Amino acid sequence: FHSLDELPDTIPAPWREGNEIEPLPIEVATIDDIAFAVVAANADVSAAIRRSSALERLHRLAREAGALGTDRAVDAALKREGR
Repeated sequence: FHSLDELPDTIPAPWREGNEIEPLPIEVATIDDIAFAVVAANADVSAAIRRSSALERLHRLAREAGALGTDRAVDAALKREGR
């Protein structure tokens, strides 16, 4: 199954009573465990996309303010925004 090559060896399983800390080996994970892990992974992806978008916006604002590579991005962006 080439499509399963990217499966992790373990998944976090904080929803399992008595197993809030230890990762769960993928080979013993239930369908519900996988479903919860998918929800958690999607939340991580969404958070990463929000961070990436915010960083891209900061970079764009700083560049629009005339900032160069060694300038402080936040200072330049705030200056651009009139703060």
